[in-house]
Amino acid sequence: MRKITILTIAGVLALVLSALAAQQPSAVQTAADALGTAKIKTLQFTGSGANFSVGQNFTPNQPWPRVPVKNYTASINYDTGSMRLELLREMGPVMPRGGGAPFFGEQRQVQVVSGNYAWNVPPPPANAPAGAAPPPAATPDAQLERMLALWATPQGFVKAAGANNATARNARGGTEVSFTVGGKYKMTGTINARGQVEKVQTWIDHPIVGDMLVETTYTGYKDFGGVMFPSRIVQTQDGYPSLDLTISAVNANPAVNITVPDSVRTFTPPPVRVESKKMGEGVYYLTGGSHHSLAVEMRDHIVVVDVPNNEARATAVLAKAKEVIPNKPIRYVVTSHHHWDHLGGIRAAMDEGATIVTHQSNKAFLERVAKTPHTIVPDRLAASKKPVKIQTVGEKGQLTDGTRTIDLYLLTGYEHTGDMLVVYLPKEKLLAEPDAFTPPPQPGTPLVRTAVPYAKALYDNIQRLKLDVQVIAPFHGNRTGDAMELARAAAANSSN
Repeated sequence: MRKITILTIAGVLALVLSALAAQQPSAVQTAADALGTAKIKTLQFTGSGANFSVGQNFTPNQPWPRVPVKNYTASINYDTGSMRLELLREMGPVMPRGGGAPFFGEQRQVQVVSGNYAWNVPPPPANAPAGAAPPPAATPDAQLERMLALWATPQGFVKAAGANNATARNARGGTEVSFTVGGKYKMTGTINARGQVEKVQTWIDHPIVGDMLVETTYTGYKDFGGVMFPSRIVQTQDGYPSLDLTISAVNANPAVNITVPDSVRTFTPPPVRVESKKMGEGVYYLTGGSHHSLAVEMRDHIVVVDVPNNEARATAVLAKAKEVIPNKPIRYVVTSHHHWDHLGGIRAAMDEGATIVTHQSNKAFLERVAKTPHTIVPDRLAASKKPVKIQTVGEKGQLTDGTRTIDLYLLTGYEHTGDMLVVYLPKEKLLAEPDAFTPPPQPGTPLVRTAVPYAKALYDNIQRLKLDVQVIAPFHGNRTGDAMELARAAAANSSN
């Protein structure tokens, strides 16, 4: 009887507590009341601070390069799922170490998302007539990240939680609220006792690091003209800061009318295309996209240099290499450096069974890349789970079969990245390199000012290593160059 009585009392107590809990507002409702989400259809906030070049750090274990942002304005329409970001970035006379699109002075960026569409609004050319504007540039690959950023704002998170059957549980410092958008994209946030969204976590697919955590923290809430909003926003991607803003103004319900341009709505990404150009016996320059590669025939195998962008591009590059050099396996894939645009297809190369050749500073990073979960968009390696082979080099490395030699050299004094390997073929006197020197489309045209220091560094390294270079095969651009053109570009450094 005593056991039954205790169980009965426990059951009654549970019912009472459940009833009391039902009478209490949920964390989502508390946040909705505190942040005024029911009355906010559109929102605009302005701030300043910095954004960061994700995937472009100087070494794999350093933060992303920082770029000052003089003005950051986000205009959001929650009802239509649209957002327009306007950034005014500023770069001083010395660029940060690492990659990212280099510039000096001020740079304006306009990034837009609306529903399933994303696009950029390019600035007009310097000498364009008044009112002239280039067409919008569709950026479908940016749609997911921008859409999740919209719903990760404090008011957006609360609205999305209410619309997506969010679950809640007690957590340190408040309530953890979780839900899924788009059927597979998880969002988790922490709401404190005052109804303020303190942190939002989302995960997006990335071809290198897989299910990448994007975490945004909000602090310093205050009343901006009747709207409770954080005065500080800090975001990280893959563990390093990607955005850091101090908010100066917030405006509720401004006019935010965003229309998807017809050219964006009808845009179809072009198919992946790989073209080959024979540079010598058994040497093929693989182009056709924004990033290029090199395939070299050895006695009983193939060496490929760089598998960029993503799995689709890498798969096409590997297939083209086996097409132009038939009946031989790809035994080695050389990675020029760790920047994500050039490394995007590395997991496809791992799945190919190739040994990955890289600078010694990248070994731990590539070991991590090989193991990262890819559950959002499973890739080839996630399916095959093949063991990964990595071979490292220091200041100099060499691949040889006894008849052909491929030399690998680490660039020194190069501010773009600390692990850049260039490939030199002594027999062909050919140097393959990414990022250091991209010949302008028209021969005789001077390099843009931001590119000159990189060309100078490449030239200095060629002189230091005493390499006889006749042909330069860059991994960007539309043509090859030569040593004389590089020398002229490097000489411009002294006049800047």
